[in-house]
Amino acid sequence: MRLFFGGIETETNTFSPIPVGLENFNEGGMLRGDEVFDPVRGSDMAIYARELGLDVVGGLYCQAHPGAAVRRDAYETLRDELLDRLRAAGPVDIVALNLHGGMVAQGYDDCEGDLIARVRAIVGPRVVIGSELDPHSHLSPAMYENAILMCYRENPHTDIRARGRELIDLLLRTARREVRPVTAVFNCRMADVFQTQREPMKSFVARMRGLEGRDGVLSISIVHGFRRADIPLLGTRVIVITDDDARRGAELAERLGRELFELRGQCADAVHPMDEAVASASAWDAAANGPLVLAEMADNPGGGSPGDATYVLKALIDSGIDRIAAGVFIDPLAVRCAIDAGLGARLTMRIGGKACPLSGPPLDLDVTVTAIDPAAKIVLGGDTVVPMGRAVALRFAQGELLLAENRWQTYGPSIFADLGIDLRRQRVILVKSAQHFKAHFEAITPHSLTLDSPGVCVADVTQLPFKRLQRPLWPWDDDPWS
Repeated sequence: MRLFFGGIETETNTFSPIPVGLENFNEGGMLRGDEVFDPVRGSDMAIYARELGLDVVGGLYCQAHPGAAVRRDAYETLRDELLDRLRAAGPVDIVALNLHGGMVAQGYDDCEGDLIARVRAIVGPRVVIGSELDPHSHLSPAMYENAILMCYRENPHTDIRARGRELIDLLLRTARREVRPVTAVFNCRMADVFQTQREPMKSFVARMRGLEGRDGVLSISIVHGFRRADIPLLGTRVIVITDDDARRGAELAERLGRELFELRGQCADAVHPMDEAVASASAWDAAANGPLVLAEMADNPGGGSPGDATYVLKALIDSGIDRIAAGVFIDPLAVRCAIDAGLGARLTMRIGGKACPLSGPPLDLDVTVTAIDPAAKIVLGGDTVVPMGRAVALRFAQGELLLAENRWQTYGPSIFADLGIDLRRQRVILVKSAQHFKAHFEAITPHSLTLDSPGVCVADVTQLPFKRLQRPLWPWDDDPWS
């Protein structure tokens, strides 16, 4: 059994000021051929398929961090290389893809649908095509009519590896003609946030899992939708894949989809206005409770934000709070200045407020350079390492700052420890993230608040200047079914 593997991944915030071109994919890692089997940088899907004894041909696998619409020439260059490598591989039985599902390029609302349809045109109707997707994606007929699709179930995404292996298993069963997957899709007419580590979604996902493997149901996925992409495809969908039972799949997809709609607005942590969150931090008893994490959703690089907004840090400083640990601020110029000044240097530095008007005014702080790391990283367990480039720790009157070059969200606390910042001794920990920090910061403290503030990724998406949504759609319309 011969399998071709490839993937082009990024998530597009059409309101982001951060350009995404070919260089950004190079920074994320460009793997070709056998490089896709690298145990650290490669794809677990490709590695797992080879472990199963399949003849796996590595194509092109690359990723870029979220930002604005991908440059047209960059997307077309990467797409065409992947397709050329597929043609060169010769006859295959399976094409397995790692895609995000939320990529938009200049001139392409549906990059994944475009790519999958072109793959289908090359391999013909009988070859099995499948893709693992992030649930913060979009869904088009070009995608689900040509490929078997599985989204991660969990949000935060703690099951990427497990879900990819499930997909490979299903693709292999399909290629062996043991099952005949048929896809049904239900449009929930909404775009919401669904956090699966909390109720009611925790139980909903458990029930989804219980339905799989029974009565011919092969797989169930929820496409949450990425609510910062101004395209007609935006919205929540339920995907049900059955073993040659289209009617059963359609009925189940609609039932689950309507149940999901009834949970709208209930499936995410509360978001607190910035002034309320700062007031809570001012009154916080860290001696009794440990530190309080404030998650700065609006400046989350994982959603396409620059990571250098200053609003929340300034509010914390102005409130008189001490023992603040804040980061990771993405400020390459400030990092370079600190490194040039040297370890132990005392200087006045201009922090943040550089990338765009929504970054806010820069902060001028008297700081001491307490640590320098020429190759900083965030370690998330196993082989998962997030490269942050050069990073520095700065001490100022009311706390400590962590600055880095590479634009990634603050997934975990390891980078603070690496640069000598003891988070357990802080009152407030300000992180540039929306929710993915939780899985790793809970070892430091279980207490967190997600706050709303000015920025690229404001919590209330109805404030954004959408023009192309397919209406009616909740929360823009109260009753999209009327």
